[in-house]
Amino acid sequence: MVLRAAGVLLLAVPFLPSPGLLREESAFVGPGEWLLGLAIFGAAAWLAAWMLPDVARSRLRSTAAALAGTGGRGRTVVLLGLLAVVLVVASTLAFDRRPLLVDAVIQLFQAEIFASGRLTAPAPAAPEFFVTQHMVLDGARWYSQYPPGHAAVLALGALLGAAWLVPIALSLATAFFLQRFAARAFDEPTARVTLVLLLLSPFFWFMGASFMNHVSSLAGVAVFLYAFARWEDGGRAGAAAVAGAALGFAFLSRPLEALAIGTVFAGVAVGSAWRSRRWLPLAVGGASFLAIASLYLAFNAATTGDPLRPGYIELWGSAHGLGFHESPWGERHTAAIGLRNQILDLSLLNVFLLEWPIPALLPLGLALAAGWLAGRWDRRLLAALFMVLAANVFYWHRDTFLGPRFLHVTLAFVLPLTARALVVGARRLSGRRIGTGGVPAVDAATWALLVLVLSTAYAVAYGIPARFLIYRTGMASMKLDLVEAAHDAGIQHGLVFVSESWGSRVIAELRGLGAGASAVEKAYRQSDLCDLDSLVRSAESEGWSGVRVEAALDSVRVGQEALVLVPVGEDPTTRFRPGRRLSAECLEQIEYDRGRYQNFTAHLPDNRPTLDGPLVFARDLRASNARLLRGYPDREAWVFRGGEFRPLREAGVEPGARR
Repeated sequence: MVLRAAGVLLLAVPFLPSPGLLREESAFVGPGEWLLGLAIFGAAAWLAAWMLPDVARSRLRSTAAALAGTGGRGRTVVLLGLLAVVLVVASTLAFDRRPLLVDAVIQLFQAEIFASGRLTAPAPAAPEFFVTQHMVLDGARWYSQYPPGHAAVLALGALLGAAWLVPIALSLATAFFLQRFAARAFDEPTARVTLVLLLLSPFFWFMGASFMNHVSSLAGVAVFLYAFARWEDGGRAGAAAVAGAALGFAFLSRPLEALAIGTVFAGVAVGSAWRSRRWLPLAVGGASFLAIASLYLAFNAATTGDPLRPGYIELWGSAHGLGFHESPWGERHTAAIGLRNQILDLSLLNVFLLEWPIPALLPLGLALAAGWLAGRWDRRLLAALFMVLAANVFYWHRDTFLGPRFLHVTLAFVLPLTARALVVGARRLSGRRIGTGGVPAVDAATWALLVLVLSTAYAVAYGIPARFLIYRTGMASMKLDLVEAAHDAGIQHGLVFVSESWGSRVIAELRGLGAGASAVEKAYRQSDLCDLDSLVRSAESEGWSGVRVEAALDSVRVGQEALVLVPVGEDPTTRFRPGRRLSAECLEQIEYDRGRYQNFTAHLPDNRPTLDGPLVFARDLRASNARLLRGYPDREAWVFRGGEFRPLREAGVEPGARR
């Protein structure tokens, strides 16, 4: 009954109305569009099934059977080879082999720190020129707020000068182990279809070619599932040790989802050990998990000074923790918002998973609702899926970078279950005919297969290329290889100031003055930017302490409802009080931002962690640049602005004065 209810829920989610329940996003597909897709592709498949000659229908079914058939390692190798090509193409052509979100940028920089043989890097002497969201500034050192697992793996690639290959290797490992898991938990046809679905899933391979830590977490969970299934079948302590270590690795990348998944399988493991009276493997697996997971505690102890205080809390305060409270950005997180976020992400998973014109979770939902999936692994994988959703209810942040990324780890459950739904569904529909009234009856299995074939053809011909084009043309400022651009401009040794938006400059200067990350973020979202700029000038000229700066930030916050968004240049996040008269200094900043600028964050990993490489990239703070220049007296200084390198002395800045 529970499995049927879960199936009904998965079927209902894409058809829930958006007003009042789901937040509108550009990728969101509403109920009307899904119904239209189902009608068009269902009718087209019906006509094709009716009109196809018997020979064509037979060939279609035999091709599908061969694709999902047993035997032949060669087919697996070919599919994995194709997946490798797709991952390399996605990394190279869509992302230019660079991290595109601040989360990934910071973890790549932490990887460079690890590769240099350190846990932390020396803090910049003038932090305002380098400080970046999600980097913890702690006295004489700085480091990433993130758990160390993903950065540690990226460090292996950084040592070889090819960190971009690490996510690809992890994604290929994910595909291999999920295929082997499905073969052991279900059967070879399900395993083969799982691998095919991985190859057809743009959500899997776009995220899998990125630098995001979701890639490491999913790889760890895939290995865990395979090793857990092996342990359960043979009872060997070695398999239990591998399972525990793999889940521990996932914990080192994304602790919350690893704990959610571990909660489900801990109960399964205890029950299995109880029935078999084999407690040693269970103890070995638990010890293996704790041994790996405890490395996070050791990292915390070496950085924040407290094993139980992660970098998130050190940087943002307790507001970053799980639960229903005000977020570190000043937004209220409630149980209703958390539930809405999960429904929205499930809805978006229907879009991003396969880019079909019909909901991607439809086959799984139908198979569950029909009662076709009731095995032990069906129950376990479904429980793990919903446990991840339940855990994420308590997390205040969500976004849709490369898809509903907080559900990326659930591909370890969703894709094998979908493969099983397709295989079992083909068997259940075999020999059945469907048709009513004047509609000609057709073979049910052939019709369902044609719906999938037509939907996949749509994805390959339109859905995936459209998504690829979005990624290829978007986030251009994050993709620029500034080291290569500098070398092309003849700059081999120098200090390069990267021009950023006015808002980014103000945030960096406030952090450089000693204000906490949460205080600055709240103030930026709830204050007039001109007021913040004036506050910075006063604080710098009068030498305010960080405590005084934070107190002043509280005094200028008026709340988002009292402000209007007025884009400055290409920055859509700037806010002003309606009807206010801007000062001459603010008008000058706005005029300056009419020119093109770059995102400095993207170029932080282009620096050595010690900030003493042949090229040093820093944030352009205009007239304040002289402060940093004094620390690099042997270098020629340049400003990168509008796609060009200009000597600092020609960049229209008066050295010594702030404005």
